[in-house]
Amino acid sequence: MKKIFLIFLVALFVGCKTETNKIKQESENSIVRKDTTIEKETPNYFQYEEYKVGHVNDGYGKRFYIDSLHYNAVVRYYPSDSTKLWFKHYDDFVNDTTFFKEYYKNGNLKFIKKKTYHNFIPIGVWEFYKRNGELKETLDFDNKYYVSFQKAITIAKVNGIKKPFETQISGDSTCWKIIHWRNVKFDSLSNRGLDVGSGIEINRFNGHADK
Repeated sequence: MKKIFLIFLVALFVGCKTETNKIKQESENSIVRKDTTIEKETPNYFQYEEYKVGHVNDGYGKRFYIDSLHYNAVVRYYPSDSTKLWFKHYDDFVNDTTFFKEYYKNGNLKFIKKKTYHNFIPIGVWEFYKRNGELKETLDFDNKYYVSFQKAITIAKVNGIKKPFETQISGDSTCWKIIHWRNVKFDSLSNRGLDVGSGIEINRFNGHADK
């Protein structure tokens, strides 16, 4: 009996490990590699990178996720049918982007949306689909201004602004503000860190940049 129980535990462990690897691979392939503009480079914005992979099945449906210092990735299925993909969600803390895909129960894509992570500024091309898979509407935020979000990020990098980024819009909506925050000291009285930002302001109409 003990021998049978031991074999069962080993099989269960191997199965869980295989499932975890499968989840991680699925999430990275379907969310990170294909659906975002995340750059493949050696991270230098944090001292180290840790992540965990998990899966739950609660009242909101089956969910697979990767949680790390640099990004979060989530794949969730419909609560009423755990075989039907509901949405994919990806947050990139370093490049200040968030990406969301939602699906109909029949498996067809419902919409694609992209925003900045910190301040939820719409970016990129949003796509909306009918239940039968036909494209219904697109919203192109890249062509709304001469300098798109991606162009602004490129200009910021050329001018020495380091990651991670936070993107803001000026009060009059004419400029992108790309900011890199860093913690310079800890205040023991307030029990808080002091953050200092260095950034650049980029005119959305002509690309003129001021640090």
